[in-house]
Amino acid sequence: MADEKAIAYIKKCLEAGKMREAIDASQITKVPLSKEELEAYIQKYLDSGWMSKALEGSKAAGIVLPQDTLIKCINKYLEDGKIYSAFDASKVIGIPLPKEKIEVTARECLLKGKFTSGLEAYKLIKEKPNEDDLLVCAKICFKEGRLSQGIEAYKLINKTPPEEELVMCGNFCLNGGQITQGLEAYALAKRTPTKELLRACGEACLLEKRTDDARKSFVAAQKVDEMKNTNIEVKEISLNELRDYVNKSWKSPGKKVCPDCQNDKDIRDRFFVLSRCPENNEEEERLDALMKKRHGIVEFCVEMDAFGDGRGLICSSVCVNCGSKNVVMIIDDVGYLEIKKK
Repeated sequence: MADEKAIAYIKKCLEAGKMREAIDASQITKVPLSKEELEAYIQKYLDSGWMSKALEGSKAAGIVLPQDTLIKCINKYLEDGKIYSAFDASKVIGIPLPKEKIEVTARECLLKGKFTSGLEAYKLIKEKPNEDDLLVCAKICFKEGRLSQGIEAYKLINKTPPEEELVMCGNFCLNGGQITQGLEAYALAKRTPTKELLRACGEACLLEKRTDDARKSFVAAQKVDEMKNTNIEVKEISLNELRDYVNKSWKSPGKKVCPDCQNDKDIRDRFFVLSRCPENNEEEERLDALMKKRHGIVEFCVEMDAFGDGRGLICSSVCVNCGSKNVVMIIDDVGYLEIKKK
């Protein structure tokens, strides 16, 4: 029984990085500690970023840590985005980190979406991150459902997050059962998630036995039907913006020909995002009238649920040769709803 308590105490000391105490306890209680075991714990300290504990432990155990091994650890900390571990380790072994190296690491962190590590690095050298790098980082954060970090990145450059990125974040959160963050992301985008997405979120919460979150999801899904907006909002979007949210290989649908000059090659595409797809003939007619009045477009088609969240995508074309907006789109894909000139 005494040996078991001694072993437990020694292990506790080793796990906490108190190797000298563990060695002293081993000598007093006669519980052996092998060199291999001590070396394994020292390596564990190094891997965890505990450079000072590793050096103290190696001194207590009589194990020499080569300088090049310590430098390799510092470089590894930088690669992994463990900025403060690298900074503290450099002070412990007396080798300052070059400002240029920290700056490179800081930028790499942001470009990989490691927002916190990137900012920590820039703070150490008292520099501000590049705006473009912050935009890249923010987009990754939203894509991975890290709403607060994405918002903070945009705050640093005094810009408002795009609606599409917020919706992307909301979808990720809701698909993962994170109802609160998902609803917050959609609210910031001034959008409403589909009831199907909310119900799926509720099911995910139930599987994890988070009944309060499940209830919140199902209530939100019920409200979608009650609050459903009869108007359809239309917003024009460029092809480059569109490709950020659809498959990179996506192409504008159908063959196109201008009825006014018979041109079928020099055609320019235009795209519009719909807040939701038309659900009946009456809504199709209203959308048709809106596109004529606001954009002068009389020929277009709608890709149903183009973004996986209930929104639609209008595809239309303009003849570069004569400027006609009456370009006919020949669609044979059942995923598209054709709205012809009445």
